[in-house]
Amino acid sequence: MRVLVCLDAVPAADGSCAQQAWVEQPSVADLLPTVAQANEIGWLFLGSLAVIAFVKHGFKPPRED
Repeated sequence: MRVLVCLDAVPAADGSCAQQAWVEQPSVADLLPTVAQANEIGWLFLGSLAVIAFVKHGFKPPRED
């Protein structure tokens, strides 16, 4: 996203600027992970859930009826 910024050290009281420039600023889309990163995170999350389920099942005491 491009934003117009004032380059004056001290802007005028009425808000006008003698020097202005367009500056590129990151948008929300730039902060999101790429598809490859999202796939890797997804598999790691799924794997961690599987490990947690396995450990929980493995440490459950046997039932005594």
